[in-house]
Amino acid sequence: MKRIKTMRKTKVLIWAVFSLLLLMTHVHAQEGARNINGSVKDESGNALPGVTVEVKGTKLVTVTNTSGVFSIQVPANAGTLVLSSVGMLRKEVPINASGILAVVLEPVSQNLNEVVVIGYGTAKRTNVTSSISSVSAKDIKDLPVAGIDQALQGKVSGVTVTNNSGQPGGGVSIKVRGVTTINSNDPLIVIDGVPFISNTKSNSGYAGLGGSDGQTGNSVMATLNPNDIESIDVLKDASAQSIYGSQAANGVILITTKKGKSGEGKLNYDVYYGQSNVVKKLDVMNLREFAQYQNEVAPILGATPSEEFQDPSLLGTGTDWQEAMFRTGEVQNHQLSFSGGKDKTNYYLSLNYFDQSGILIGSDFKRYSTRFSLDHQLKNWIKIGVSANASRSIQNVTLADAAEGTIWWGAIQNPLIPVKNIDGTWGGGNTISGVRYGQDNPIARSNMRGNKSTNAQVFGNIYADIQFIEGLNLRNEISYSLGMNNNLAYQLAGNVGTTSLQSQLFDNRGNSYYYAIRNYLNYNKYIGKHSITATAGHEAQYSYYEGLAGKRVNLQNNILDINAGSSDKTTWELNGGKSQWAMESYFARGTYSFDDRYSLSVSFRTDGSSNFGPNNKWGYFPGASLGWTISNESFADGLSPAINFLKLRLGYGAVGNQNLPSGAQNPPYTSAIGFWPGPVGFGNSSYLNGIANPDLSWESVVTKNAGIDVSFLNGRIDATVDVYKKTTTDMLLFLTGPRLIGVGDQWDDLKAPVGNVGQMSNTGIDLSITSTNIKTNNFSWKTNLIFSQFKNKLDKMANSTAGLTGRVYYDNYIISYTNPGYAVGSYFGLVTDGLFRTQQDLDNSLPQFGYSVDESHTWLGDIRFKDVGGADGKPDNVIDEKDITYIGSPLPKFTYGFTNTFQYKDFDATVFLQGSYGAKIFNFLRWQLEKMDNIYHNQLRTVMDRYTDANTNGKLPRFVSGQVNNVAMSDRYVEDGSYLRIQNVTLGYRIPKTLTDRAKINNIRLYLSVQNLLTFSKYSGYDPEIGAFNNNIRLMNVDAGHYPNPRTITVGANIEL
Repeated sequence: MKRIKTMRKTKVLIWAVFSLLLLMTHVHAQEGARNINGSVKDESGNALPGVTVEVKGTKLVTVTNTSGVFSIQVPANAGTLVLSSVGMLRKEVPINASGILAVVLEPVSQNLNEVVVIGYGTAKRTNVTSSISSVSAKDIKDLPVAGIDQALQGKVSGVTVTNNSGQPGGGVSIKVRGVTTINSNDPLIVIDGVPFISNTKSNSGYAGLGGSDGQTGNSVMATLNPNDIESIDVLKDASAQSIYGSQAANGVILITTKKGKSGEGKLNYDVYYGQSNVVKKLDVMNLREFAQYQNEVAPILGATPSEEFQDPSLLGTGTDWQEAMFRTGEVQNHQLSFSGGKDKTNYYLSLNYFDQSGILIGSDFKRYSTRFSLDHQLKNWIKIGVSANASRSIQNVTLADAAEGTIWWGAIQNPLIPVKNIDGTWGGGNTISGVRYGQDNPIARSNMRGNKSTNAQVFGNIYADIQFIEGLNLRNEISYSLGMNNNLAYQLAGNVGTTSLQSQLFDNRGNSYYYAIRNYLNYNKYIGKHSITATAGHEAQYSYYEGLAGKRVNLQNNILDINAGSSDKTTWELNGGKSQWAMESYFARGTYSFDDRYSLSVSFRTDGSSNFGPNNKWGYFPGASLGWTISNESFADGLSPAINFLKLRLGYGAVGNQNLPSGAQNPPYTSAIGFWPGPVGFGNSSYLNGIANPDLSWESVVTKNAGIDVSFLNGRIDATVDVYKKTTTDMLLFLTGPRLIGVGDQWDDLKAPVGNVGQMSNTGIDLSITSTNIKTNNFSWKTNLIFSQFKNKLDKMANSTAGLTGRVYYDNYIISYTNPGYAVGSYFGLVTDGLFRTQQDLDNSLPQFGYSVDESHTWLGDIRFKDVGGADGKPDNVIDEKDITYIGSPLPKFTYGFTNTFQYKDFDATVFLQGSYGAKIFNFLRWQLEKMDNIYHNQLRTVMDRYTDANTNGKLPRFVSGQVNNVAMSDRYVEDGSYLRIQNVTLGYRIPKTLTDRAKINNIRLYLSVQNLLTFSKYSGYDPEIGAFNNNIRLMNVDAGHYPNPRTITVGANIEL
């Protein structure tokens, strides 16, 4: 027993000694260990959170916090730290004696190192798992455009930008990944937190003065100063868009404006001046050719040609109406900005003046704007800031892009008529050889009519950012927008030829305001190889609009004031309206990544909108995306240096749309009452203006996306490819009935209920490639290629909405139908089959439009049409409306942009090509200019090669009046709208610093820029870039006297003090 106790004591003693030795060893080791503290930033000085910091040769690891700071305990013999982060080059850093390190990591690729705005936050591009494209300020500088929307053309894959008009400040069509809906396709544009739901503002048109309204939809972005913009991020798939819920169906464009930065204050002055001219003119007949033409065709109608035309060779060229209506436009821009920061405060202030006169008489645009922002770190736990943008724009909109417009009448005006008579009065209505030429004088009309819009706008936000603990902060924002609009459409009293014009004034005024209150939490945490970020918040929005309009005639001394005129009716002289909208929202987003290899992002938003009744007031919009960074896998080590970065992305999301059809009652789920003051057939009255639909709900858009990001050859080549499918269901449309029952969407209909019908799909591919071709100390050459392709299809549509047509010329001619199985806005018409050239052709002809075969109806030289359908869809040996079929789509098969940037010492150059392929254009102006049914209208020179008894092989049909064979809507007027344009060439020179330093100037750069230098196209009209008439997808690429884009040459300077 004693022996056993002795053995136990011995064991205890041995364990005690061993434990003591271990403790002494540990203490000794602790005495040799030390703490290393450091910070990690990128080349721009931005903190890098989530960087892995590893002690080389050990398993000791930590990560940088949200401020890019780390602290790690290392053994005494440790000599090196290894730092790595996705998208950044791996770096080994020696441990110095001080134990304090400041590390700068270089990106694998400059593109991957970008910080992008993702909605209620930012993220490094390497961490993004959805489809987002970005444009920086340097990508759009020096472009002589009024708005930032125009500058985006050809710069972003998946985004199709088309100028709807060459009008200064004119409308711009922006489509993110195809056509999303039948209604407005404008994306949501968010500027510093302030949303702009539509990029189209409508002016009061000319219709009240007599004639067509024309292109009156103009750009909202033109009222904003593009020089204040720092960056643009486009959310293209629903996994990224879902954080904006019901307003994101058409895509989201996030614009970040410039802010002050810490350091010495800077003063910048940017200026340019340029001149613009029309690039191409139509090949219409001059006076000699017109005289010959009239001599030949007048006898057909039993008319006598003018005596002055007996010998055309004695005549001159006559009036060049195109020369009269086009002019040299001018553009100038002045931008003065102040920025800087000191201690805890940063500031930015800018002043801008922009002035552009258009190439078509009667058009110009002027803008005054200012922007101010102030950010202040009030305490170490709270940061506050305020920003404000104010602008005043004045726009004169000329009458174009429509029948009765300046270009329309100018093209067919007789060259015999002078712009002005010898006595200085306006020409028009002249009587020559006993014949009164009654055509309008478009130059006189343009001078005596006007459409002037004056807009004043202030918008901005106020924020407070409260940090509770490291990685957790609360953002509180109030965004606001105030707008005032005054729109005048007028006609001055005077004479045009023998026609006396009565002075008229339409004065339309409105004001609006908007505000939003947002509160949301942001959380960021890095734990070893795990990264977690989260956002959750609440938003309340409200907007209000009211307008008032009045009319007066017989203005005293042509003074444009309501009080200066009188009324020509007892009523209908005053009208107005009010509308309001509100929405409450809750949103959340969470992201998780592991070891810089696997990442997941999930977002959700729910919106409750006043547009919908209690049955469907709330909509729910989820989104999710996955990312796998393959290049960070151990098995991918062999890919380097050929492939430095490789990431796969998958995304799925649902977003909504509450854009309503034009003319819908407010709110759209109810019945509305209209007030008609009379007198009309039924006297003074109120009337039902809309049928209720309490079950009205949101449009739904679901997007599936797959993408790949790859960087080659140490970042010399970066590429991003995305494929997607976007499906829209439950579109918001009027449930119109047959025209005879009077329930529809026209002004004289009982407004049909707004309902949810139909399905539309878009499938496509986006491609972006950026390469650094050459980079030396003195020379660099970079290339950027953008490719966008989508295919749109209306999958199904309720029969009750069959009235979705595109009409022109006072709605007398249908150009497009929106039918299931085809792209929206597709052209439908008859299919031509040459001309009837022989008697045998006539003998074998099918009845066309019920006409008999004779010289007054269907005859030699008339157009022959194909029999493609009947009552059962099969040919029925009759040519009539049943043979109307698909004849082309206005949507391009793909668009592209190609930019090359060169830098040699102090010289720089940029060449930007932009193009579109596969779109068709319906040339309705050519319908008028090759119509050949009026002996007094000028025509294209092509009519000289028409069918006659002496020219049976003529390309065009015969001259005839009073029948529709040769003027029916058909594929005869459908042309190829493909084009390649040298959109911009810029040459710049930076004054050597040795010279600028003497003047205490930091930088001076001078440049020469040419916009729209050259266009390669087969299109016969002025310009193949037509766009959409007033941004209406039912009238895309329809040329009815389109205002062409000008060629502009500018010189400018960038000066920094």
